[in-house]
Amino acid sequence: MGFSLQKTKGLTRCFVDTDVDWQKFRLHISETVPGTSSHPPHTHEGAEAFYVLEGHATVEVEGEQYSLGPNEAILVDATKLHGIVNTGATSLRYLVIITKP
Repeated sequence: MGFSLQKTKGLTRCFVDTDVDWQKFRLHISETVPGTSSHPPHTHEGAEAFYVLEGHATVEVEGEQYSLGPNEAILVDATKLHGIVNTGATSLRYLVIITKP
């Protein structure tokens, strides 16, 4: 058993067990200014989790909206149209975890 160092957006270092398929499990930290998102709503295989570190967000999943603040999370079936927007007055920092089949 060993670990490799993977380049990951928003993290200084990310160690990954060499027995883990890095293509099936991804994580990164995103940051957006008020009123913006990292990208438009989208779909993809697998599941996606958003965990708010700082700020306030609205996560939309197939037209339904969910408000999140610090220390709150949502797990989404990523095959459904989904996106996250900074709806607060300060920067939004959030952790994204994506798993693929």
